Amino acid sequence: MARKKLKNAYIVLFVTTVGIMLGCMALIGVYSGYKHEVVKFKTMLASMVVVLIFQYLIGDPLKFVILSMDRAFWPPKIYLPRPLEKADHEDYNRREYLKMRLNMERGNLVISSQYRNWALNERYKLIAADLLIYGQYFLCLMALVMVTRDETLYHNTRIIYDLFLNNHTDYYGLKEIYHMNQLFDFIESTLVAAFNTNSSMGMGWVHAEQTVLMGVIRLRQVRVLDPRHGWDAPQYSEMYYMPDWQLPYRKLHYAEKYWRIYEPWIPVTVSFEFIDGLLMNFMHHGYLNNYPELIGYVSLLARSQANSMKVLDYLTEYNWLTLNTTAVFIDFTLYNVDANLFSICTLRVEKTPFGGTLPHVDVVSTKLVEEVDQMPYTGLFALLVYIVVLIQFSQTLCIKLWYEPYLLKIIWNKLDLGIFLLNLLVVVLVVLREGLVKGMMQQVAGASKMEFIDFRRPSRMHQLTTITVGFLICITTLRLWRVLQFSSVFQLFTQTLSLAWAAVASTAMVIVVFLTGFCFAVVTINGNNSGNFNNFIKSMVMCMCFTFGFSNQVKPSELFHGGEFLGIVLYGILGFVIAVLLINVFVSLINDYFSTAKAMRDSGEQEQCINFVQFLHVEFPRMFTVLQNLPFFRKHYVRNNRTVAENIRRRLDEMDRKRNMDERQRTGFRIVEKESAYIQKTKYLDRGEKMIKMGKILNTQLELLALLLFERSSKGDKYNAEKRGRERDQYNAKKDPPPDDNLPQEQDIRKRRNIFNWRRRQKEKDEVDV
Repeated sequence: MARKKLKNAYIVLFVTTVGIMLGCMALIGVYSGYKHEVVKFKTMLASMVVVLIFQYLIGDPLKFVILSMDRAFWPPKIYLPRPLEKADHEDYNRREYLKMRLNMERGNLVISSQYRNWALNERYKLIAADLLIYGQYFLCLMALVMVTRDETLYHNTRIIYDLFLNNHTDYYGLKEIYHMNQLFDFIESTLVAAFNTNSSMGMGWVHAEQTVLMGVIRLRQVRVLDPRHGWDAPQYSEMYYMPDWQLPYRKLHYAEKYWRIYEPWIPVTVSFEFIDGLLMNFMHHGYLNNYPELIGYVSLLARSQANSMKVLDYLTEYNWLTLNTTAVFIDFTLYNVDANLFSICTLRVEKTPFGGTLPHVDVVSTKLVEEVDQMPYTGLFALLVYIVVLIQFSQTLCIKLWYEPYLLKIIWNKLDLGIFLLNLLVVVLVVLREGLVKGMMQQVAGASKMEFIDFRRPSRMHQLTTITVGFLICITTLRLWRVLQFSSVFQLFTQTLSLAWAAVASTAMVIVVFLTGFCFAVVTINGNNSGNFNNFIKSMVMCMCFTFGFSNQVKPSELFHGGEFLGIVLYGILGFVIAVLLINVFVSLINDYFSTAKAMRDSGEQEQCINFVQFLHVEFPRMFTVLQNLPFFRKHYVRNNRTVAENIRRRLDEMDRKRNMDERQRTGFRIVEKESAYIQKTKYLDRGEKMIKMGKILNTQLELLALLLFERSSKGDKYNAEKRGRERDQYNAKKDPPPDDNLPQEQDIRKRRNIFNWRRRQKEKDEVDV
C-alpha cells in the first residue's frame, strides 16, 4: 500500500513538472516565438546564466537562511512513526525478498579478503571523490581556455611588429634609425603620412583600410640630468622648462589657453590619475637602462597630416631632442574593425653613449570589446558548464572546511583554497577590465581632436587576467597529482622524491654554482663581442638551452674572442662538462633512487590489495554494467571458422599446455619465486569463501525459481479446494437443511432424529477436512 502511494506521488510530481514545462513553452511560443535572431538568442542564454548564478549564489543561501529561522523559532512537532498495518506487510512478500537477497549475494561475490583493507578503501574513496570533482573541473577549465583562445592575436602581433620594424616601399622601418636626428623623419613617413593616405575617407592605414588610429599619437621622451654614464643609475629629470629647455620656468598668464605649446617642456607626472599609479607604474626594461612609465615630457600629434607636421616643425625648431634625451617612446593604439582587435603599440628608440640608437617595437593585441552576441556557441556552452562546475567545486570546498576546519592544515586543501581564490580574483579582474573598457569607449565617443586615448590600462588589466588564468591552470594541474596517487607509477615517483630530495637538492646546487661561474667567465671574456653572452642572465639562458639540446643558436666562434685555445676550452666545458657530465650525474642520481625505491617496494611483504579500477567496479557496479552493455564493449563470440566443440577443445588444450609449462618450471627448468605462505593461505580462503557464496547464490536462485513455478499452481489448487467445499456445503444444505434448536418440545420424534443425524454428519465432515 505504501509503495503504491509513493508511486502515485511520483506520478503526480512528474505530471506537474511536465505541465509546468509545457506551459512555459506555450507562453514563450505565444509571446516571443521560437525563431530569434542570433543576438537575441545569445542574450537569452546569457540571461539564463545570470539567473543560474543568482540561484546558486544568492537564492539558495537565502532559502536556507529562511528555513533555518523557521525551524529555530517554530520547531516542528516530534514525529512518531505509526505501526505498520497488515496492508503494508503485503507489499513485502517472499518473491521481493528473494530478489533483494539475490542481488545482495551477487554483490558480495566480488568482495574478497583483498577488499577488506579498510585503510586502502578509505583512501580510494577520497581519490574517487577528488577525481569526480577535480577531474571534471580540470577538463572544463581546459575546454574553456581552448575555446576562448584566439590564434589571430599572434598573427596580428607578428604582422604589425614586422611592419613597423622593417623597411617598406612607402616608408622605412624603425631599425633604420641610426641617429636620434632621424626620429622625426621616421615619424613623418611612418606615423603621419601612412595614416593619412585617404583623408577624405577617414584615417585609414596604408596597409589596411579597416585598421584605424584611435586618438592621436603620443611622443614621450625621458631625459637625464647628467648625460655622462657612470657606475650609478641615471637620474631622470622632472623639472619644469620653458620652450627650448630654457630656465627659469615661468607660468605665463595665457598658458591655460595655449597650453599645447608648453606641454613638451612640462613633466607628465602631474596629469596621471590614481588608476595610472596602480596599472601604469612599471619600468620599461631597455638595453642599457630601465625607464619609468610615469615620468617624461610629452607631446601630442594631431589627427590631420598638416597639423601633425606643424607639431613636428615646432619640436624641431625648439630643439625638443637634445643631448640629455636618453629614450623616446611613441605610444598609439590601432583598431582593426574586421577582426575586432586592439593593437597597443609602443615604439622605443634608446640612445647609446656612443651616438647610435637601439630600436624596439612592443605590440600587444587583445580583444577588449567582446559582447555576448559576438561569442561563438561553443564559447557560451563552455562558459556555462565551467560556471556550474566551479559552483559545485566551491560548494564542496566550503562545506568541507566549514565542518572540518582542521583539514586546512593539509597542503592539498590549501591548494583547493588557492584555486578558489584565484577564480574569485579572475572574476574581479574581468569586472574591472569591463569597467575600464566601458569608460574608454565613452571617452572615444566624446574625444576631441587633440586627445591621446590610452588603451594600455585595460590592456594591462587583460594581461593580468591572462597571467592569473595561467597560474590557475598550473595550480589545478598540480592538484591532480593527489588524484593520480592510485597509480603505482605516481606512488613510486612520490616515494622517490621523498627519498632523494636532499641528494637532488645538493647536486642541483653544485650544478648551479658551476654554471654561474662559467656564465660569469663567458660574459667577462666574450660579452662585448657576442649577442648571446652580452649579459649574465642571457648567458645563463643560452647555457641551459644548449644543455637541453637547443644548440643551433650557439656558435663556437662566439666563444673565441678571448683566443682560440681558450674558446675551445670554454666550448668543451659547455658541450661536455655542463651538457653531458653534470646533467647525466643529476639524471643518474634520480634513476638510482628510482631503483632503490622500487627495490624497497618489491622487497617488502607483498600485500594483496585491489587496484583502483577493481574498487570502482565494486563500489559502482551499475556504471560498469551499463558500460558492458554498450555495443562497442559487448563481447561477441568469434568462431574463427571452427565449431563450438573445436573452440572448446582448443581452449582446454591451451590450459593444459600452460599447466604443464608451469609444472616444468616448478620442477627445475627455471627457478620460479614461490609465493609466501600468507598469500597461499589467503588465496585458499578466498576460493573457499567464493564457493560458499556461489552456493548461496544458487540456493537463492532455486528458491526463487520454485516460487515462480509453483506459486501459480498452489494458488489454483487452493482456489479449487475452496470451490469444492462451497459446492459440498450447498449440496448438504439442500439435502439436510440446518435445524432450528428453538423448536417447541411438542414436536415429534422424527424431527429430533433428523437433528441428531445432521450434527453427526457435520462432525464427520469436519474430521475428514482436518
